Amino acid sequence: MNKLKIYFSIAVLGAMSFTGCKEAIETTARQSIDIETALNSKENVNAAIISVYAKLKSARVYGRDLIAFPEALADNGRFTNRSGRFANEARNIPLAHFADWQNLYYGINEANLILDAIPSLNVTPAVTTAERNAWEGQVQFLRALFYFELVRQYAYDPGAVVPSQDRGGVPIITKGVKTLQDAVLTLPTRAPIADVYALIYKDLKDAEAKLGNIGLSPALATKQAAQGLLARAALYNKDYATAKTYADLVIASQGSKLLTPSQYVNGWRNKVNPESLFEVTFTINAENIGVNESLQTSFTTLVVAGNRAQTGGFGDLVPTNTLLADLGITVSANGGAAAAITARNSDVRNLLFELGTAGRGAPFVECTKYLGKNGFINLDNAVVLRVAEMFLVRAEAQSTTGSPVFDEAAARTDLIRIKQNRYTDYATSAQAITDAALTGTSLQNEILKQRRIEFAFEGHRFFDLKRLGKNITKTPHYTDLLFTDYRILPNIPAREVDGNPDRLKQNFGY
Repeated sequence: MNKLKIYFSIAVLGAMSFTGCKEAIETTARQSIDIETALNSKENVNAAIISVYAKLKSARVYGRDLIAFPEALADNGRFTNRSGRFANEARNIPLAHFADWQNLYYGINEANLILDAIPSLNVTPAVTTAERNAWEGQVQFLRALFYFELVRQYAYDPGAVVPSQDRGGVPIITKGVKTLQDAVLTLPTRAPIADVYALIYKDLKDAEAKLGNIGLSPALATKQAAQGLLARAALYNKDYATAKTYADLVIASQGSKLLTPSQYVNGWRNKVNPESLFEVTFTINAENIGVNESLQTSFTTLVVAGNRAQTGGFGDLVPTNTLLADLGITVSANGGAAAAITARNSDVRNLLFELGTAGRGAPFVECTKYLGKNGFINLDNAVVLRVAEMFLVRAEAQSTTGSPVFDEAAARTDLIRIKQNRYTDYATSAQAITDAALTGTSLQNEILKQRRIEFAFEGHRFFDLKRLGKNITKTPHYTDLLFTDYRILPNIPAREVDGNPDRLKQNFGY
């Protein structure tokens, strides 16, 4: 066989050793476990599951790119040119895009191998129903998360497709690859987008049924994490009834965790955000992504909030003028020696945006959501799902024209709940009067604006505009990007396509 044709298979096969960090859950697992013996004991199954979680920590996944790139690729982030990082993404240069295909498929193969092995695990004492449910539920949640990330990055979203450029979803692989021979035979095609979402739904519903409720730490998959991810996935799928159903479930059990104005800033200064349903946790400094690519260095030069005398990171990606305006921040000469914040409105979310230091050059207003909260500079958890999103998911589901759960009054209630918990003077403001009368497009636009403000520098903005089929307005900093432009989608890695050219079709334009 032509060796080019096994590239994709080798990428899958590359996941056949499990690596993990023993701090993630209580286990004495080795750091690397050979595939031949990895899944023959309870201890090693636990270690293998840790390895799947560890895939999320890569700088190509939630360690940086899935948080930072959606800001740079859209209209939230501008690069400062202190290191050259994010320059191409902010300008939407071809090939400057997401690059986590291989990492995510590694995780999927590990998940598949675990799910294949659990039913036949023969150990003493025997695997209990509770143990099996905990294992399978976590792995199914993680597999769904991997597939969701793949399909929202590398494919169009339901209802927001350029038909002439659509090449389908992503390959679905649900059986683990153990040998090189198996790998060579694994030459998948791109499944329809609907089929990928069907798998995501199934995995998350199975996970929901098997997992327990969220406890003190959102580091592991739980029932509420599965419900929250399903609410998000259903919103992307424009399945508004399902989005509302699962947002309802999360809000019913976790809605009280929505931070108030007096709690909001401190919530982001905690190691774990009190609103979180699921976080990717960085526990020890050995996991530190470092001064070049961590979230802290990417977004700010500050080491400590409010202290402009101490410089840490680069602050490579900072808020655009339009994002600052939506945040209610007025600046003068942003990016120059005379840069200053001259005014703020009453939205407490803008307090997490401060003027950085001059230690890396002219100061900019920077995001301080990530400030080395885990005991070391550049060591921060990445928030993947939090409670505030569920209110805005439900608001969008109920405000969208044609939705089977269309209810503008209920959508306004959720929108107002978010704003009551984010503006210090909301109850007495003219804004409250205006919001109470919002309908139609005005209501929908305000919900999208609140999503922009609420999740700024958390990795949502590009995906929100993409799933709604909107053009990306990049002025005054860069050239606008039309939704019909092929650069909306990243390229599938060339070696994957070259190894499987008859079945794995490259995205249009590459």
